[in-house]
Amino acid sequence: TTRFRSQANMADAAEPENKRRRVEEPESDRPILEIPGTQGSSDMSRGDVSMAVDGGCGESGDWEGRWNHVKKFLERSGPFTHPDFEPSTESLQFLLESCKILVIGAGGLGCELLKNLALSGFRQIHVVDMDIIDVSNLNRQFLFRPKDVGRPKAEVAAEFINHRIPDCTVVPHFTKIQDFDDTFYRQFHIIVCGLDSIIARRWINGMLMSLLNYEDGILDPSTVVPLIDGGTEGFKGSRSEE
Repeated sequence: TTRFRSQANMADAAEPENKRRRVEEPESDRPILEIPGTQGSSDMSRGDVSMAVDGGCGESGDWEGRWNHVKKFLERSGPFTHPDFEPSTESLQFLLESCKILVIGAGGLGCELLKNLALSGFRQIHVVDMDIIDVSNLNRQFLFRPKDVGRPKAEVAAEFINHRIPDCTVVPHFTKIQDFDDTFYRQFHIIVCGLDSIIARRWINGMLMSLLNYEDGILDPSTVVPLIDGGTEGFKGSRSEE
């Protein structure tokens, strides 16, 4: 036990020196990152290698197998799927080409939502947030950097996602949700909230309820805009689907 503990202490003591060497190591001495399908390419000089997530695999950025994880829950049923869910190979194309989604809030929850939605194939995303970035946000809202302090959260988050995720377009709105009318909200297939304000969460719920249209007491399904609501309060969190 003493010998293993001594070896561990020696490894810990050497880590700062190893880190210093990695920082000071000339870029020319670092190993080249190879991407499948690019080996031997004459135009891939050192320092110009493109990562797949940066669009390095074809013009569209859709490398082979990119959507395999999404197909698993779109093209087959499961024990927790809704009774009305019908697995289909066409669902992925709808998600990639047509589905329009609104994210409300670009803070702690909103950053995670934007990242997860973009990586899951949603390519038409709007984000609404009326807040600006503060230094205290940087420890958990990973789409922001120190240089972004003082800028609108929605705009910075959109810039980050648009730069990193191929073919994904995030449109920012630096304003309050109350500044939009029903026409704005009707255009979305899904609305996802990452809000702390109870008042704002109740307002958007009321807005979407007002969009519902009934004919002879029967709800018109085309007027339904699903709301996925999430929020935090201190160390507590909640999620609901309406």
